[in-house]
Amino acid sequence: MDASELEKKVSRRDTIISVCVFLSGFSCFAQLYYFQPLLPDLARDFHLTASDSSLAVSFSTLGMVFGLITTMFIADRISRKQLISVGLLASSVFSVAASFAPFFGLLILLSAAKGYLLSGATSVSMAYIAEEVSERNKGKIMALYIAGNALGGMSGRFISSWIGAIWSWRIASVSIGLICAFFALLFLIFSPRSTHFIPCRESLHSLVVTNLHLITSKALIPFYLTGGLILGVFVSLYNYMGFYLVEEPFSFPEYSIHYIYLMYIFGIFGSVATVRLTRRHTSFQVLKKILLISAVSIVLLYIANFWLVTLGLAVFTFNFFVVHVLCNRIVSEYNPAKRSVTISIYLLVYYLGSSLLGWATGILLDTGGWPYFLAGLILLLLLNYIIVYRGVVHMKEIQDQRNN
Repeated sequence: MDASELEKKVSRRDTIISVCVFLSGFSCFAQLYYFQPLLPDLARDFHLTASDSSLAVSFSTLGMVFGLITTMFIADRISRKQLISVGLLASSVFSVAASFAPFFGLLILLSAAKGYLLSGATSVSMAYIAEEVSERNKGKIMALYIAGNALGGMSGRFISSWIGAIWSWRIASVSIGLICAFFALLFLIFSPRSTHFIPCRESLHSLVVTNLHLITSKALIPFYLTGGLILGVFVSLYNYMGFYLVEEPFSFPEYSIHYIYLMYIFGIFGSVATVRLTRRHTSFQVLKKILLISAVSIVLLYIANFWLVTLGLAVFTFNFFVVHVLCNRIVSEYNPAKRSVTISIYLLVYYLGSSLLGWATGILLDTGGWPYFLAGLILLLLLNYIIVYRGVVHMKEIQDQRNN
């Protein structure tokens, strides 16, 4: 096989992987957050407060946290394709099952099980890309995977909200489960097998001891925390925006709320734009600027004007995905030999932030109202800026030591 034929084969394989991981990212995020626009329906049907209804989303991400702890021990023993396929197929079964829950406690337990199973697919997707994709296409396909997350998050919310408005939240849950099961089958059939994956086994002792420096690294902790904080703010906004828009001065009908999830289109733009942004500036420079702009975008939500609220939400959504792509890149490139471990730690903190902050900010909304809720989000973003600033200092120190 000559060089041109080999290059075509590699390019074709990269294209297939890009489509497959896009479907994987789509399915994961569609299933993880499709209850978000249905929270007012759940609150009404099960007689819950806004913060209590948000547990349907928080338990999904909490299940993801516990699943990530498990996958830290098994991720390097099972082929990437097998782990992703099983996670996507099994989680779709629980999405369908949740629609038949007769009481809210069972629904959140099924949501937790769904999140637990999705963790396998989520934790190794980046590692699958890093191992199987050619070097020149790696950054582009990682961005495409994150774009799949964005489109899945948008589509899952939009479809469930639209179906829920016409029929019921139960029909919406079944629909999302079936759609994601179909995508999971496509991934299973068409994704290339893990040819560069080398299985290895680590005991609890060896995993903790050998990776303790990655868990406690002063250079990595700020970027682990950044993921958790920014996702917590993001989930909080989309959890409770529907409750805000149906009240005065907007008084939107509930069936129109699903249109706010079209803002995820800006998340797709953010994922793709990250490649261009980091050509002109370092990842660290972009992160600091984006966090400050994000805080300003939340300020716009104080103004009771639909277009300014839309602008603020669009800017923040764009920025969130930029931050997520950059943090993924930073932690995965820190130690290529331990990529699956650092990504798992990052995602663990990432989804823990979603679970805790997505629920806690709801309490702030219930007790203080929208102004205090937004103030809490702005404070979290400013705290995030300080954390990233310190993280950049530590990362530069380590890079200087390596160069010397």
